[in-house]
Amino acid sequence: MSLRSQNWQKIEVFDFYDANRSQKRASIKSARQVIKDLEASQSDGSETTGQFPRREWCRGGEGRAKSLQGTSILRTRGVPTTAHTGATAYPYVAGTSLGADGVYVGRDLNGSGAFCFDPWRLYERGVISGMSMILFGQIGTGKSSLAKSFAVRLVQAGRKLSVASDKKGEWTRVVRALGGSVIQVGPGMGTRLNPLDPGTRPSLNAQGDPLTDEGWALMVRTRRMAILVTLVRILTNRDLSPAEHHVLSLALDTGVQAAQAKSTVVVIPDVIDALETDKTHPDQLVVDASSVMAMTLHRMTTGDLAGMFDGETTAYFDADAPATSIDTSSLQGASPEAARVVNACSGAWTEAMITTSDGGQRLVIYEEGWDNISSEADLQRMVESWKLARAYGIFNVLILHKVSDLNMAGDAGSRMAAMAKSLLADADVKVIYRQDRSTLKLTTNELDLSDRERSLLKHLGKGVGLWRLGGSSFEVKNDLTRVELALFNTDERLITATESAPQQARL
Repeated sequence: MSLRSQNWQKIEVFDFYDANRSQKRASIKSARQVIKDLEASQSDGSETTGQFPRREWCRGGEGRAKSLQGTSILRTRGVPTTAHTGATAYPYVAGTSLGADGVYVGRDLNGSGAFCFDPWRLYERGVISGMSMILFGQIGTGKSSLAKSFAVRLVQAGRKLSVASDKKGEWTRVVRALGGSVIQVGPGMGTRLNPLDPGTRPSLNAQGDPLTDEGWALMVRTRRMAILVTLVRILTNRDLSPAEHHVLSLALDTGVQAAQAKSTVVVIPDVIDALETDKTHPDQLVVDASSVMAMTLHRMTTGDLAGMFDGETTAYFDADAPATSIDTSSLQGASPEAARVVNACSGAWTEAMITTSDGGQRLVIYEEGWDNISSEADLQRMVESWKLARAYGIFNVLILHKVSDLNMAGDAGSRMAAMAKSLLADADVKVIYRQDRSTLKLTTNELDLSDRERSLLKHLGKGVGLWRLGGSSFEVKNDLTRVELALFNTDERLITATESAPQQARL
């Protein structure tokens, strides 16, 4: 069967063939052999449930042949079919497609075949204008599996991964399976992170010019002052007075000079010593402010925070590692102030290491985002980081349960509420998994969903999400491999406990 175009060029529409059963049997046999080889490679009893292929290409995520960067350009061909099907064929109808330029995520259920996604490629093509994504999904809908499978496949394609604060320890197995490094922080863990570390020095400044020593020194001082102010605001639950900000700034400069004299990096105890010295200042206002700041920062060296952020960094950040994460799961049950301090310090330390234009393209995951936005200091740092994502080649992913989690930032009309709304506005990619009927109205209003999109959210199955990129929407089923299914199982502990309960009852 064929059609003729206006210039009478023959175009083949259907290409008839006879079904080849022997070829089909050979294909099934080959697939079974692949599964057997995979199961044999996992039967050595190792701690991880799966191991991904070693990354052989260079850093930075450059596109190369056979590097999971997408397929070649598709060419129009006839549709293979039988005579019976061709006689009753109906014109194909499908939605829009992003193309095959990206890593495979799953199937587009609207009929467009494979759904591939690569934020850096989409930014280059002008499909998206911001390098950030918010992932909404209630417990058990598959949002964690999507985030992990997306991260794993991007790393396999040459990108890098960073998890700023893994509060449940769910990313530890994933990062180790990728050959990355996990830094475990918590009481008694013996690992220290210095929040005043200078970080990784970029070669260029924000204007694209070579970064001078003076520019680097100013960047480091700004970063250090920001984390000190953040810590004080968390521990005092208020803003700093002008006098407190002044003495904290002077103490930082004094602490840096003292550390340079010892050929070391400034740490929080150096700042505390400088504040203690300022208690002899003739100005009583300086004395009072220094006393309050010293007592506040002493909290970082005592109690449940002792030994974590009060010394030089003992962990090593490998900038060339494919994946890194900071496991803070041992802090479960700690005081709210301690948890927020750990989040702020680990997040600031991670951002100081990765916010460089020389570090390649990196995916940054904010797990349990509802906890991050509840702290004004964390929220402000996150907003600033998202604004600079394009300059540093970073793509941010914030994971929330529902849109109403953004209201946890503050009351309507407050400064924190406005910052939380800015995160939603700056996220050019929004992925929504199934939502309860009680949250649908707010979700519809905040995300400006159509009637069709709203009806979809009521009945989405597990692992199916509504992707919104600009003015387009896609219904995508996230497909997982056998290795990923075992590696991403977040219900393993619950299932194990449920299975062991009847046995314990019988005993």
